[in-house]
Amino acid sequence: MIVLTLLGVALIGAVAYGESPKLVKLKRCGYVNATYGRSALYPWHMSCPAARKVVVASDDPHAQVIVLAFAEEVVRVDGYSRYWVCGGDMGEYNCAYPYRRRKINGQQVNRGPLTQRVVYETCSLVGGTCPKTIEVGNPSVP
Repeated sequence: MIVLTLLGVALIGAVAYGESPKLVKLKRCGYVNATYGRSALYPWHMSCPAARKVVVASDDPHAQVIVLAFAEEVVRVDGYSRYWVCGGDMGEYNCAYPYRRRKINGQQVNRGPLTQRVVYETCSLVGGTCPKTIEVGNPSVP
């Protein structure tokens, strides 16, 4: 009985490991001046110019914004006629599309899946240079 229990636990662990989120490598395509200084752009399923446009628009003081929670908001990016979910803190930020509104316990949240994302890191906080590639969890998960 103990052997069967251990075998079952090992099998469940193997299945969970096989289904764990895989890391995705994103390449730096350039830089942009964002709210907290020079930031490296790491786009996922979008071009570098599009990523730059989204980050600049998310920092625009005149942008249409819906605040979701601490360090997260929904921003309408002009020219796209659609909303992006943006957030982050401590020098690591991201914007993702699309925003699909859903309420849970009275709070608005994004229900995903996401089809485009840009991660941007503030390089001035880490000595002026950002890595050429970064690894992130599944970019399609909100």
